[in-house]
Amino acid sequence: KTINSVTIENQTAPLPYQSTQTGTWDDYRTWENGDYQTIPGENSIVDSNITVDWNIVETSDNIFLSNSHIGSDIRTLLALAVNERRLTIVGNNSAKIGYGINITHYLSIGKVSTSARLDLEGESQLIQPIGSDFDPTSGGTLERDQQGTADKFTYNYWSSPVGVQNALTNNNSYTVKDIMLDGNSPINFLTTGYNGSATSPIGIADYWIWKYDNRTHGTYSEWQHVRSTGSLTPGEGFTMKGPGTGAISDLQNYVFRGKPNNGDINLTVNSGNDYLVGNPYPSAIDANQFIIDNSPILNNTGAISGTLYFWEHWGGASHYLSDYQGGYATYNLSGGVAVSAMGTNDPLVATGGTPTKTPGRYIPVSQGFFVYAEGTGGQVNFNNGQRVFQKEGSTSQFMRTRSTADLQKDDDPRKKLRLGFYSPSSLRRQILLTIDEKTTTGIDWGYDGKLKDNYTDDMFWVVDDQKLVIQGSNDDSNSAKYPIGIRAGSSGLYTFELDGLENFGSNQNVYLHDIQNDTYFNFKDGKIQILLDQGEHLNQFEITFKSNQTLENDEIALISEKLSAYFYNDKESIVLHNPDNVKVRSLELINLLGQSTFQVENISEAVTSEYVVKSLSSGTYVLKINTASGSVSKKVLVK
Repeated sequence: KTINSVTIENQTAPLPYQSTQTGTWDDYRTWENGDYQTIPGENSIVDSNITVDWNIVETSDNIFLSNSHIGSDIRTLLALAVNERRLTIVGNNSAKIGYGINITHYLSIGKVSTSARLDLEGESQLIQPIGSDFDPTSGGTLERDQQGTADKFTYNYWSSPVGVQNALTNNNSYTVKDIMLDGNSPINFLTTGYNGSATSPIGIADYWIWKYDNRTHGTYSEWQHVRSTGSLTPGEGFTMKGPGTGAISDLQNYVFRGKPNNGDINLTVNSGNDYLVGNPYPSAIDANQFIIDNSPILNNTGAISGTLYFWEHWGGASHYLSDYQGGYATYNLSGGVAVSAMGTNDPLVATGGTPTKTPGRYIPVSQGFFVYAEGTGGQVNFNNGQRVFQKEGSTSQFMRTRSTADLQKDDDPRKKLRLGFYSPSSLRRQILLTIDEKTTTGIDWGYDGKLKDNYTDDMFWVVDDQKLVIQGSNDDSNSAKYPIGIRAGSSGLYTFELDGLENFGSNQNVYLHDIQNDTYFNFKDGKIQILLDQGEHLNQFEITFKSNQTLENDEIALISEKLSAYFYNDKESIVLHNPDNVKVRSLELINLLGQSTFQVENISEAVTSEYVVKSLSSGTYVLKINTASGSVSKKVLVK
């Protein structure tokens, strides 16, 4: 007879959760004792608004994880061991779908089998915060896709989220051939010739794989040839052109496979040098945190200038350097501006100036970028505190293609002014002013971004004799004055436009002040076109928020609002309409080479007057009206 019998149940505590079969993560049958336990990383049974973030998990089967049903893009675990087979974080590249897995303390991949894999599909990402370890004896791999341009003539700047596979050390050096695939197949790296090939697997001309590690600022001859077999270290960037499977705007998918990088990664840069670096992790990083971590306050050396430069190659269709069409988009603590582009500023043809991608706060997986060393130089530091889950979009742009994407859209409450510029050669530039109480009207580390490009035509802010594309300032008062400089490669009509005002009041006026002629142009009236001579104009223009000339000054008001002129093609004549008898000194027609083709100084005082012009060649001209109070110009078409 049995007395006081007790049935002892199997241990079901999650120490750790263990998989038992292939399946989806949220299917209880995937887990040992799954019919007793809640799914690891699920919503709490006490409060469904929070997730359980302290589970320990081991997988040895093919498991598919999606976070769509837990109300969060990120699933957090205390520890994860992918012992065998594959754990896939579900995603889709074209639809920009993906999820984050955040491992707060311990991660291993492949301690049982070197074929074990953590597969980050689509926009999925692995986050490990500060203090999270990746077991160096892991022999498995992580896999992550990223897309570059398909064009064989066009560069992307890359970095790798993984190093070479081994079971000895973390953050390993690698060759591009070690870690980059076309799907599951090794890329055919072509060691002769300059063109990639649209084969299967794709062919990449490895001639175009270069790096720039701690070399003299802006010195083209110091690029270092890497090819597909040269060594790269974690955090270094490299260049590579596409296989020729499509045009610049078409995408080519690449697969990075290897041992994931984790923890502190440091690169040495000397004073006055540039370094092509890149996001070294299988997640996005916060550019603001990266800049702050490398500031003179937190980094004893303050190795970098605080501005990041992202190459975008948007045209050229040639391997010749002189034919390249591209430049550097810029980001710092004030925000981001796009690279200059080529369009047309001729309103008789098109609106012109196609915008390109603007770098945002978050740097995507595998994105390379330049930093510049100021002061004494020192260590450029990447660390886990910079890692975030951020899918690509308006605030996380991989700089690979020309795009009509919107300007950076985030939750930044600061006032921002974006000023656009078109040149006669059809170059389009944008510069940014951000109002921030932490800055001054002088040069501020991390908030003022220097001009890196060297175009024949260009526009920039001028602060303490430095040329900037991004300026931070604490002054948005009516007395504020922001000088701008113009580089004019040829004489002609240059156009200014207010690209955007963010977080200003709807009634805010912004003026372009021509100091030379003491003339104010209100951007509310539209684009402003000014005829400039060839050369640099560093002291002629400034941006203000108030005009010193009010509407009581009749002549200035009439110049901008009532005085008009046009070319009457049927009669081959200039027609001037001057209802309030503004004092006009002369009329002049100038071709787009800057040559005066017609001028008259004897101007009638009639309300409407006509001036015959004979034997003009067909084309676009600038009609310049010179008055006692200044000059205005407009384009006219002679047929």
